[in-house]
Amino acid sequence: MDKLRFGTDGWRAKVAKNFTFPNVNRVAYGLGLTLKKKKKSSLVFVGYDTRFYSEKFAQSAAQILASVGHRVVLSSKILPTPALSLAVKVHRADAGVMITASHNNADYNGFKIKLPPGVSAPSSFTQVVEKNIPAIEPELKTKTKVKLADWLPFYLKSVSSKVDLKAIRKSGLKIVVDSMHGVGESHFENLVNGSKTKARTVAGNRDVFFGGRQPEPIGPNLKPLFKAMRDDRADVGFATDGDGDRIGMVDEKGRFVDVHKLHALLLYHLWVNRGMRGAVVKTVSGTLMIERMAEKWGIPLFETPIGFKYIGGVMLKEKVLLGIEESGGIAIQGHLPERDGLLSGLLLLEALVAMKKSVTEAIGFLQKEFGPFYSGRIDLENVPAQRQTAILNRLKKSPPSHVGGRKVVRVQMLDGFKLKLEKGWLLIRPSGTEPLLRLYAEASSPQEVQSLLKSAGSLAKHS
Repeated sequence: MDKLRFGTDGWRAKVAKNFTFPNVNRVAYGLGLTLKKKKKSSLVFVGYDTRFYSEKFAQSAAQILASVGHRVVLSSKILPTPALSLAVKVHRADAGVMITASHNNADYNGFKIKLPPGVSAPSSFTQVVEKNIPAIEPELKTKTKVKLADWLPFYLKSVSSKVDLKAIRKSGLKIVVDSMHGVGESHFENLVNGSKTKARTVAGNRDVFFGGRQPEPIGPNLKPLFKAMRDDRADVGFATDGDGDRIGMVDEKGRFVDVHKLHALLLYHLWVNRGMRGAVVKTVSGTLMIERMAEKWGIPLFETPIGFKYIGGVMLKEKVLLGIEESGGIAIQGHLPERDGLLSGLLLLEALVAMKKSVTEAIGFLQKEFGPFYSGRIDLENVPAQRQTAILNRLKKSPPSHVGGRKVVRVQMLDGFKLKLEKGWLLIRPSGTEPLLRLYAEASSPQEVQSLLKSAGSLAKHS
């Protein structure tokens, strides 16, 4: 059978091709053996999302883990990934398994591993799991009765306690939430509705095909949200991804707000309005706005490779206020060293209420103070791993001195190939979860961003 490898966050594959019951059982067995080397019987929690057969895959994984001798508790219903992470943290479980492919399209499913205190398993751990994955499917002689638990109510209560819901409900804002047929269901709506504020959910029902969309909360995937906002004349819109650990936002004019602006808005709110203190951790694809804010306020700033397991690793060692990644993942001090789309969205809403500004006004204020900066990303599809490696090796060996007529100030190889320019940068790196080569850029105007992305494409093509 094929060798199974973990990527940026978990093992993912196409359902019925490589993501099959035999392979899920092999991965579960590999995890079971890895845990057994540390403790004879570990406490393991298993959760699942809304994807095709996710609950069946979760049940199968739970049975394999129990057969190895672990105490396994299976979620009684679909739930967000951060809800599983919180359960691992609060109940001091030894590990958590989430059956989800997060934001990938409906063809995929995945196997995420969470470790105490709710953080994504680091590469050092998943590499051991890979070594322990058997070459053939483990034989399950007898089924073990697995306990069930509902961790959702505690999660929603915990999130609610970290936000000023009273102020949000009194604000009178009109809100539309797009759950993208994922685990978000109507949780956001139910928490903020009341008094003067009105919220409604679109795509809150389960659909294993996600309505034909990829459940990633970025502009091209949010047409139902744009329409609902026009119909309602809403003030703000939010979207959460398939497993509820990422957030996207749309302004009152129906325009998608790039996630870097959300990072800046949250940092401003937490630091200035709430008076919270701590470091910021961002990935190599993070905005220069955060760097300027950190410099102005003297905030310790850490930069990591892309992947929340790296951000979580820093959060375990340092006092971190905010952990942020370009794909919409945000971690907040006092909650989890892990992404949470629901909490992030509620805090962004709290920020707008505290600033007494519309989304456009709030972002405009931050751009004036710490920008202007604009960003973009292009995904080159169907680029084999061997080709991706060859492109990066060539660029690292002979980096350009200029890009699009702009001087290269610094070459960074923390993750992929990044060229830092005056007032901007571009980054070329493999996806880590799909056969994609991602091109990122940030500059002081949308036109410059497009120019840099075009240059990045030429660099990749001719390398």
